[in-house]
Amino acid sequence: MEESTTKKYELVFISGPGASHIVPTVEFAKTLLDTDHRFSITVLTMNSPLFPVPSSYIDSVPEIRFIELTRPDSPPPEMKHSLVGLCEFIDHYKPHSRQVITQLIATELDPNSVSLAALVLDMFTTPMIDIADELGVPSYVYFTSGMALLDVFIQFPAIDSAMETDLKNELTRELEFPSFKNSVPAIALPSVLWTKNTDDYACHLHIGRRIGETKGVIINTFYDLETYAIDSFGSAVPGYPQIYSIGPVLDLAGRVNSGKSKTQHNENIMKWLDEQPNRSVVFLCFGSKGTFEVDQVREIANGLERSGHRFLWSVQGKDKSTPVEELVPEGFVERTVERGMVCGWVPQVAVLGHGSVGCFVSHCGWNSILESFWFGVPILTWPMYAEQHLNAFLLVKELGLGVELKGYDRVSEDDLVKADEVERGVRRFMGGECEEVRKKVDEMKEKSRRALKKGGSSVVSIKRLIEDLVQGR
Repeated sequence: MEESTTKKYELVFISGPGASHIVPTVEFAKTLLDTDHRFSITVLTMNSPLFPVPSSYIDSVPEIRFIELTRPDSPPPEMKHSLVGLCEFIDHYKPHSRQVITQLIATELDPNSVSLAALVLDMFTTPMIDIADELGVPSYVYFTSGMALLDVFIQFPAIDSAMETDLKNELTRELEFPSFKNSVPAIALPSVLWTKNTDDYACHLHIGRRIGETKGVIINTFYDLETYAIDSFGSAVPGYPQIYSIGPVLDLAGRVNSGKSKTQHNENIMKWLDEQPNRSVVFLCFGSKGTFEVDQVREIANGLERSGHRFLWSVQGKDKSTPVEELVPEGFVERTVERGMVCGWVPQVAVLGHGSVGCFVSHCGWNSILESFWFGVPILTWPMYAEQHLNAFLLVKELGLGVELKGYDRVSEDDLVKADEVERGVRRFMGGECEEVRKKVDEMKEKSRRALKKGGSSVVSIKRLIEDLVQGR
């Protein structure tokens, strides 16, 4: 899109705390800037010891202005790790957010040449919708997960009004959502939705209602991935804010985890992968919060050893300070040194992009799913928390783009995945029994990249979003 010589537009993004919120927000902001140079963007961030701002990543994005909001007093300790605790933490920033945006309008924006086009929020900063309403500007939500999860947020207030008992008492109950072809068992939903009349449950319902108050919802998905969900939602929920599917938005440079201290570590991993045959390595990685008790670590280790297949395993114990060698069975590293590598942190994007990786045992976080499709690496599902069980259900039951290792219906940490299950799952997939899934994932790789090319579905959606932002719709 050509750069205008007249009118410019400012967007203010308000991100929740921590890298998991800030990075997707900034990557999307960069996409807008690359698409239309009439925009300038300011990102308001929140910092806390529990959710630190990724400073090195922010420093790598000079084209965006970052303003760190003044930190209020921390919420009570017992609230920090809960959904409502996060929501209350963010709500504390509302007065300073209003002050910063008002000052920005007064001192930085010339109404004759630069106007504030919108506030762009994430699902946890929806309290800032009130600021947009006070200022008379549109608000949008950037939803960093997929259409299916958004549908759960939107539909659940209505489901709640018809429920007479907690879902935890009927986890086999089948629920209907417009974005799913199949009924969704309650056990696949985020566990926060299993118990009514809790603060976290109420907060989830509140977020779902507030998202519906915005002018539009921007989703990190693409049409060819969630075709049924996107089409069905549009017809099933008339009058809902406009949906823009603009993904996949990914940090392919891996800058959030870059740093000199990791350079040699990364080089060792990539050198080891260089020495492995094409599509021969099972890659196991469970996200930054994916920690295990020692018993589970040893079951995985024994299963990998018995499988006979090559593997790269990123493993963390519950006590993250425990060395990897103390987590795995005695002698495991030495016995598997010719075909396996065990380590702590790994550069996930670089690993998934390496040709030697044949499958990905994943916690099914949405970013990990999009990254795996971008590189054409099939997923063996191992959901752990939050919406990951729903994502696993989506992959396996709805889309046929994943294979179960740990099922979506196994939600208890006490439910160990045994060594023979790991062995059987790895052998089944790497032995060629799931070639139909691999073929579909190869096709999805091409579709994910096509979505971001000229004329692709996500490019068209982004341009439609820009037109609506410029026209104040």
